[in-house]
Amino acid sequence: MLREAALATFWGTYLANEVPPALSDLQLERVKKLLDYGSLRGFREEDRNNWAFVKLHLAGLLAICLIRPDQPIIEAPSAVDALEKALVAYGLAEPPAVDIDDPSSSGKRLYEDDLFGFSSILVGDIARVELSLIRVEQRNYEEALSLITQGAWGMCATTLEGKAEYLPEAKRFGQEYPGFTPYLPHSGHGFDIQEAANIFEEVKRHAKDIKNWEDIGLYCEVLQYLGYRELYDFLDSIVDANGEEFGAAEYWGKAITFAEDQMRIVGSPFPIVTKDATEWAETKERLKRDFFQNTWSELIEEAQKILVDAEIQWMHNRPDNMVKEIRPLLELMLPVVFPFLESAINQRDSRLILTRMRHELLTNRVVQASIDIHAREWVTAELPKFLQRVIDTRNYFEKEQHLPSKKSDKNLKMTERAISIHNELLGIGCEGVLPRLLKTKQATGSKK
Repeated sequence: MLREAALATFWGTYLANEVPPALSDLQLERVKKLLDYGSLRGFREEDRNNWAFVKLHLAGLLAICLIRPDQPIIEAPSAVDALEKALVAYGLAEPPAVDIDDPSSSGKRLYEDDLFGFSSILVGDIARVELSLIRVEQRNYEEALSLITQGAWGMCATTLEGKAEYLPEAKRFGQEYPGFTPYLPHSGHGFDIQEAANIFEEVKRHAKDIKNWEDIGLYCEVLQYLGYRELYDFLDSIVDANGEEFGAAEYWGKAITFAEDQMRIVGSPFPIVTKDATEWAETKERLKRDFFQNTWSELIEEAQKILVDAEIQWMHNRPDNMVKEIRPLLELMLPVVFPFLESAINQRDSRLILTRMRHELLTNRVVQASIDIHAREWVTAELPKFLQRVIDTRNYFEKEQHLPSKKSDKNLKMTERAISIHNELLGIGCEGVLPRLLKTKQATGSKK
């Protein structure tokens, strides 16, 4: 009965909407209470896991209902929490078997014979794909690639291409139904292998931070296998960070080679100086020389790394990635310069940290009074405007991959804004925001 109730709830919500429905605050609280209601202590051992599984299956449904295409997932803490809970479910019950050689046939068989099993694969792997984007936001690229690799198999298993007889609800409504494609709430569209490639491009960008290249290579092999199988159009082609297009199997073959090269570098008993390492060192020295001089040491070590990574993205003509790096850089350095902003970080809600810092600078009179009088006008007027431009531009580029065209007028406008942000940050044609913050830190004697 519990399985049937969860199944009816899921399909009634998922299939009745082209995109997930928005829940009101009251509805959200009621669903949370439903998920928290009831003790497992009164259940027999053989029933306990099923009940927990059903509850967590509903948590997965709740998560995908809370994710909106017009809002970065990281800014929806309830959705993040529900996603985390949903994945716990798959340690409580054995998942349905999916044929590694033909996931599509497995999906059709489950759809006909075990709709609850089909929906559990669907919810679990939607959750994995969505959670992978959160892990990217958290700069945990290894786990992000692991999650989206697992999610890709589920997306293949639950994508049904075939005649209407495979889809009972289509016949029931007298419709010709071409198939079933799971949508991903963050985009409102189906899965595309490009999303996995985007994460691998982040892995490449942050190669020096990756600990386990053997696992990265295995994930790439799994994704390459899907590319060789050519099951669906969404597995066909990939564009890398340089704009070069590849077939999926070819791209993941190159990814495997990259991972193997990194394994050799990490495993070598002798230091190996790579082209990327040379570029990183040269970029760091150029930034110190041209923009910071005697203030470079005021940047904490993690901020130095992020700034160099951002500048490399800029030099590689990727202003979108550059802006994405600037946000964590500012979140690290602003509290170092202004310790009173620590409260914006030390909140349970980890989203919108930069927005909260901006708000404090604009509205908190106690905060404003604590700023040196010579810097107060800039800190309380110009700096918040700059932070808002960073927030708006970064949010745009975070969703840019889902836009129909990179050549749209808005895309060109936001690219121009990213150029302006880069120049303002460092001080090209103006006094730089970051050098000025560091001078303010030196002048006020702020401590880390």
